[in-house]
Amino acid sequence: MVKKNAVERRLDVLREQWTEFAQLPEARLLRWVVEPEEVRMVEAFLKKEGDERLGECPDLFLRMEEPFDEPARYGLALREALVRLETESHPGLEAEGLSPWPGPPEKVGATDAESFLAACESLRCHHASLCEHLAVVLIPAGGTDAGAWLQWLRRTVEKADFPQVRLVVLEDARGLGLEPLAELFPERVVTIPARLDMARAMEELSREAGHLDTPGGKFRELFVRMGNAATKGNVGTVETLGAQAVSVAADNELHSLEVTARFVMGAALLGAQRPQEALEHYRQAEAAAERSEAKGEPEGRLLRLKARLAQGAAWVTAEEHAPAAALYEQTAPLARALKDARMELECWRMASWCCEVRKEWERAWAHGQRAWEVGQTLDAQTRETSTLPYVAEALVRLSQERRGHQAAREMEREVESVLGRDWRPEAPAAGGR
Repeated sequence: MVKKNAVERRLDVLREQWTEFAQLPEARLLRWVVEPEEVRMVEAFLKKEGDERLGECPDLFLRMEEPFDEPARYGLALREALVRLETESHPGLEAEGLSPWPGPPEKVGATDAESFLAACESLRCHHASLCEHLAVVLIPAGGTDAGAWLQWLRRTVEKADFPQVRLVVLEDARGLGLEPLAELFPERVVTIPARLDMARAMEELSREAGHLDTPGGKFRELFVRMGNAATKGNVGTVETLGAQAVSVAADNELHSLEVTARFVMGAALLGAQRPQEALEHYRQAEAAAERSEAKGEPEGRLLRLKARLAQGAAWVTAEEHAPAAALYEQTAPLARALKDARMELECWRMASWCCEVRKEWERAWAHGQRAWEVGQTLDAQTRETSTLPYVAEALVRLSQERRGHQAAREMEREVESVLGRDWRPEAPAAGGR
């Protein structure tokens, strides 16, 4: 028998959890409680089981991502989505000699939840020879209003009278907003924490990959353990493992790996509000990137850019805005040389913001203008995901500060001519206001 790897073993755990739930005759809703790092694994399980060629459960899994923007008709939207999914599958069913589902029954006076559940049962009955249960996984696109979501699920669970139609929701272990529902329907709503221990899984995968006696294998093992320690906030462990990882990388002239290890240590220290120590790691990362560049490694210059931007973030976190502004000014030409207009824009934006914090209005304005010029060279798609609206907002602000209301209004008109009337950002930009 072929030994299963760490991922396959966790898929087996999830399959066992599902089977446990499916065998409960009164159960209707599986409330799968997952940690953030477990979500991808659970979704991998659902994707696999949703593929009839790969799935091992005797059940049909359907993932529904209809938006929950109209709670009163969410069930109807799901019902319509079921019809679309079935229509799209007609060619495949016919090729296998199976008759298509004729569609859900009409039920006069039914609520949206009742219409949805009746459609599910109709679909399951039609495909009874193919599956024991119909499992509908509800993952609304764009998130949900917690209160409205809880109420919709409550109404739906109350009406869920078909034992072979099961609903599945993934709940973030950090929130547990569906606890009242589980308490209200202890038999119908089954709570199962995934408990996959993904940190251990990554370590198991690293060991299973072997080659731990090679520099690359040693570094991989240390790096995985560093990442797990960083996730848990164990900064001391990150530093200890990081020092070992840096030693392995440096001794073998694996400069890009040394940069990577330094970044993890720096990020952990920044998160612990120790920016000066983080800054030193980012400086060492830049030095390693320079060694990589000197060897002719193509990633060296890009790593140097990233290391300098990380130093800027450390200076800003330390509220040392003068050296941060100088660093961003000096880094913009590197971004330009790499033809990375997005990062060049960000360098000038942050240089401007740091000067604005110091009330150096003219210098802030000059840097903001450089950012604005770079931003206007971006293609439409890149511009939409860039920080150009924050540059525009800063320029309007600086116009007001330097020359008053009329200048600010003129700047707004210029911005509108480039970005349109609805240009203002909805939330503060990272690292700047």
